[in-house]
Parts: sequence; C-alpha cells; structure tokens
Amino acid sequence: MNMLVVYFSQTGTTKAAAEKIAEIKGAELMEIKSEKSYEMSYWKTVFTSLKEIFTKARPELAGVIPDMQKYDRILIGCPIWCASVPNVILTLLDAADFSGKHTALFTTSGASKPARIAMKLKKLYPEIRWHRPLDANGVTEEEIRNWM
Repeated sequence: MNMLVVYFSQTGTTKAAAEKIAEIKGAELMEIKSEKSYEMSYWKTVFTSLKEIFTKARPELAGVIPDMQKYDRILIGCPIWCASVPNVILTLLDAADFSGKHTALFTTSGASKPARIAMKLKKLYPEIRWHRPLDANGVTEEEIRNWM
C-alpha cells in the first residue's frame, strides 16, 4: 500500500509531526509550500489567514504537485489558522485529484482540534474518502500506528 504524508508547516511544528508520522507509517514525505512566504509574526499570519479565508484565496503553490494516483492513502498535515486549514491546503485539494483516495487530516494547534475542520473539508470535497483526523500535538507512536 502506497502512502503519502503531505504537509504545510510555517514554524516547523507540523513538519516535525509529519516526519514522525511518515517514519512510523512507512510513508513517502512531501512538503508543500506557497509561492509567497508565510514567515511573519503571529498577528500578521492571523491577519493574512483571515484575509485569505474571507476572499476565498487560493495561494499559488511552489513546486510540483505529486501524482496522487500513485497513492492509496494520503495524510495531510497543517497547522490550524483561524479555526481553519491554511488556504494553501485548499489550493492543493483543488489542484490534485484526490477522488476516491483514503485521506485523513492531521493538525498542530495551540488551541483548536481537527474534528470540526475535518467536517468542513468533507463537505467541501465530498469526492474524497475522508477518515478520522488526528490531533498531532504530543501524539504518541501508538496513536499514530492505530490511526487510519
């Protein structure tokens, strides 16, 4: 079974979680980046994220989008910004063909949990076979092994 862990990380927290998950699950690992940098202060990130949410922006991705047809399972990692995934994740979901793929979200956040966000994604992208999300903050190896 081919598995991909694809993630977006601003501060490195999600990257660390993605690396741990990929290692434990024996998955390929790929970082996605946007053309514009999100390396900015916390409050500027909040403002930028809110602006992208309200305008339904889809930031351009830097680099090549992987061929999702090679994978049976896809794990998508990101921080939670303003009770949502960063819009760069929506760019990925719009651009790549996830139809029928077993897909799950894992998130890192100081306060929010991924369940409500996963429900929003399920409504926006019903063609994807969504599975239970994972709160990757302090996640254990056993929790990762039992997930999806």
